[in-house]
Amino acid sequence: MSACDVMRAFGKRRVVGPLNLDAHRGERIALVGPNGSGKSTFLRCVAGTLTPSTGSVHVGGHPAGTRQARRLIGVSLSQERSFYLRLSGYANLLVFAQLREPIGRARADVAEIVEELGIAPIAAQRVDRCSTGMVQQLALARALLGAPALLMLDEPTRSLDTAAIDRLWAAIDRRPEVAVLFATHRDHDIARCDRAVDFEPS
Repeated sequence: MSACDVMRAFGKRRVVGPLNLDAHRGERIALVGPNGSGKSTFLRCVAGTLTPSTGSVHVGGHPAGTRQARRLIGVSLSQERSFYLRLSGYANLLVFAQLREPIGRARADVAEIVEELGIAPIAAQRVDRCSTGMVQQLALARALLGAPALLMLDEPTRSLDTAAIDRLWAAIDRRPEVAVLFATHRDHDIARCDRAVDFEPS
């Protein structure tokens, strides 16, 4: 992933940048800064759901937001609202997996991720009956589907208990070739990353 002179403004207020950042295969980068410093906005620019006001972002050589770039990315954003609330967690994961893989492979991939993260009881419930922490674990599972080359996690350990945090990091450790952008306030998470990039409020 390469971000060159990325700046994002809303009206006259600059939220991010200008920022230059390269994330290489297998590198873990902590995005550090207080609430409102632009970490989530930057991740959305990389994901292609927001367009930078200036500068450019490429993932695997493809412009952010293109189909080729999106297929390389796994994303878990804070305040996740994109699940179908009346479907089970498993059904939600399967819907997403089928966007990337044939149905047979999608079912197997979902089953593998659910088992790896130890979230079978959560996946069996309707999303509208899940707590914030449970939905957060489903969002992580969804981000891992399809073997992404770049994993973007926005405050992923917030609302998780110690066991769930340990499972999250174990999943990352089992994917040493994956680049990780990890927005966090937690010293423990920062210490697990290769380097930290500071975001300052504008």
